[in-house]
Amino acid sequence: MPSDISFRKMHGAGNDFIMIEDRAGTFAPGSELIAFLCERHRGIGADGMILLRSSTTADFRMLYFNSDGGEARMCGNGARCAARFALDIGVAGPRMTFETAAGRVHARVERDVVSVAVGPVTGLRLAIAIPGVEGEVGFADSGVPHAALFVDDARAPSRDSFLRTARMIRSFDGFGPEGANANLVTVTGERSLVYRTYERGVEDETLACGTGAIAASVIAASLGLVEPPVACETSGGDLLTVSFEPVEGGASSVILAGPAATSFKGTFDPGVFGPGCSS
Repeated sequence: MPSDISFRKMHGAGNDFIMIEDRAGTFAPGSELIAFLCERHRGIGADGMILLRSSTTADFRMLYFNSDGGEARMCGNGARCAARFALDIGVAGPRMTFETAAGRVHARVERDVVSVAVGPVTGLRLAIAIPGVEGEVGFADSGVPHAALFVDDARAPSRDSFLRTARMIRSFDGFGPEGANANLVTVTGERSLVYRTYERGVEDETLACGTGAIAASVIAASLGLVEPPVACETSGGDLLTVSFEPVEGGASSVILAGPAATSFKGTFDPGVFGPGCSS
């Protein structure tokens, strides 16, 4: 394990990540170290960590970890940051393909906009009743499971009120033992919506969620509320655009587009953060 690890802090529409190029496979963080690094007061601070590893079948492989240190199959904004990161450090060109635990991703970087073509949305379910939650909830798997509750004004609830509702949705038994990410959604036009996401693994509201935007758009389209492409306004005020083709049970040809940028660069010594890594 190297004593000094180089990283970039990046964000996709405010959804922020610690980015590390590790094609040599020398950095093997444990969940405790990842949680330390993502902690916002004593660590670097982030919603998650992304490692770029080598691949024999694509430009690279993306490993994504939530801020609690647990590995997740996919992160839409993380994938967009990974594409920008790979281009910036010369790992790939402006058009690239990379592996994730949820499948292969095709990406394109055009100036300030990064687009990723991700796997299909599956498992669509509607009209789910959740105890304690007013209104019916929809569900879709956009690489990770998401539930969406449609309300008149997603911005209106206070933080505490949003978190109470989101946590009931997130831990609903009908979504399995690991639960689901929870989204509060308001349709604002034929091709637009605003949304707030509570992400499992982060266990809090994030400023944006790419897979949340995808799931909310597909669920809204299945209810006849929107048509693709859908402009999704995030909690941080940025816009993510979701294009897709509705199909039975979900959607295909899914593309997520939006900003991705570097906030700063630095190094850290894993030993400073205590145990939690292995060589």
